[in-house]
Amino acid sequence: MRCFRLDRVVLPLFVLMVLLQGCGEGQPTPVSSPKVPPKARPDQTQVALLAPTPEKPMSPGQEVENYTYDPEGRPDPFKSILIAGIPKDLQLIPPLQQREITEMKVIAIIWGGLGQSAMLQTPDGRGYTVTLGTRVGPNKGVVKKITPWDVIVEERYTDFFGENKTREVILELRPGGEKIE
Repeated sequence: MRCFRLDRVVLPLFVLMVLLQGCGEGQPTPVSSPKVPPKARPDQTQVALLAPTPEKPMSPGQEVENYTYDPEGRPDPFKSILIAGIPKDLQLIPPLQQREITEMKVIAIIWGGLGQSAMLQTPDGRGYTVTLGTRVGPNKGVVKKITPWDVIVEERYTDFFGENKTREVILELRPGGEKIE
């Protein structure tokens, strides 16, 4: 692999610039951009034409047209474009709590010195890391246990009779019971 040397590039460019500098005739002309008048919006010129000036005083029956901004049909410049397509009731909810637990699948389980964690994948293909205590699902499920083979989520719900109950949802790393030891 060849090493890139800056001095082999900079020195010839410097010499070329010095040589081209001396090729001009007489005094060097300063480089400046051409003066282009700013484009006036139609609404500005109309207001400017109707506004009184010292040279053209207003006649007693003449009225000045005031300009007002109409934002209809234009996007709000202060609204985030990242959440524009998401319904308002889901905008403040984290992605893991927007989907049902049964729609997610476990794609990795990690064991280490800092504890265990797992990666869940949502149906849209995005992966999220979860640890013990992470909230999952719209029914305020909580990750209670992570084993080498599965993730156990405890979910609280209200049944048909109005009683509060809890259930455990087991998300397996390898569905079908295939376990590697």
